[in-house]
Amino acid sequence: MSDTTPQNAFTLTDADINLSAVLALACTIPGTCISFLALLAYSVVVCFKRSRAKLDRVSFRLMVYTLVFNILFGIAYAATPASPGVLCNFGAFAVNFTLSFSTFFTTCIALNLQLVLVHGVNGKKMEKYYIAATTILSIVLNVPTYAVHQFGYNEDTGTCWYSNINPRLRLKWIIGTQSFWITLAATVETICSCVVLGWIYRFQRITSIMIKVSTRTKPRQIEEKTRIGSSDNVFRPVMLVARDKHYRRVVLRIAMYPIVSLIVNYTTVILDLNMTVRGFHTQRDFNLLILDLIFYGIRPLAYGVLSITDPAFVNAVRELRGTEVNRNGHRTNSERTVTQLDFASAVQSTADAQGAVSQSSKELTHGSIIPGNTEESGESRTECVESGRGSVHDEDLWKFESQL
Repeated sequence: MSDTTPQNAFTLTDADINLSAVLALACTIPGTCISFLALLAYSVVVCFKRSRAKLDRVSFRLMVYTLVFNILFGIAYAATPASPGVLCNFGAFAVNFTLSFSTFFTTCIALNLQLVLVHGVNGKKMEKYYIAATTILSIVLNVPTYAVHQFGYNEDTGTCWYSNINPRLRLKWIIGTQSFWITLAATVETICSCVVLGWIYRFQRITSIMIKVSTRTKPRQIEEKTRIGSSDNVFRPVMLVARDKHYRRVVLRIAMYPIVSLIVNYTTVILDLNMTVRGFHTQRDFNLLILDLIFYGIRPLAYGVLSITDPAFVNAVRELRGTEVNRNGHRTNSERTVTQLDFASAVQSTADAQGAVSQSSKELTHGSIIPGNTEESGESRTECVESGRGSVHDEDLWKFESQL
């Protein structure tokens, strides 16, 4: 028997509408509060000169923009009434408008990582294009839609959303101004993240080969250059990379963005299209509507939690906590280990590194463990190991990290 028969027909009641509104509100408030607290913590940390330099990164600023629009999204989502009227129309527009900004800025974070790490593009020069493209797309997709009265009260679902009474036209508006672009953004973000993770893996393999070749050439000189105070403790970059918790956290965080985007964005897109194509006739359709509203509501929570673990923010907080003094009396930053050491050398492309293993090996045997910025000719890039910590050229490293 078909679900659309009178026996199984479903009628949306006021109680159902109120239930969906309460659940959506309950899911939105925690994430909005966490995002606001994260933004507040950012503001506090940036007030201190000591930690401000750690936050001077393109990806961090893009994260701030994402947080701002996630907060605005949460406010609009929670404040939009579940009843027809002017506030319903504007609320639907505000939700979609802020959703577009949040989605595209998150994609720009992954895109920036690929452009800087893999292709050697200057992230700071690209930042204005990220902002411009996100702003233009968000305006073009939502303002005309609002102007032609496509946002409003949807009588089928009892929500403020796309309101065209013709299901086919409504489906076209949904795909053309929301679903396609959200899916595209999530897909681009996933591809970029996968490319970056692949580049990191390939870079570490090349680094491992370079070090193995160099140690075969003059192992005694390498041992003298890399000895750390005690006779049984030798600095081994590849081993430290594998064991460095901070490095693993960075890799995990790069992977978390596309995972969150795929779960949140793909799920909402699929449920939106399913509801528009199939219609709203059964209890199952209502349950899927509730699930759709919940996924929209937890969006600020997911990205709010990710923002708290942002590497730039974590490093800034650690900088405020100060540096540790080792047993020999040397001041050293407790967290600046192999992660910086590896990414400082990322300014030199991995292709060049792979093609010049023999030359790099020669440099390694003379004490140049990690190459620096190849654009600065005539300057030796020497990695000095002091008291168990790798000390890189901070100025070059800061210039590179600020593009990320």
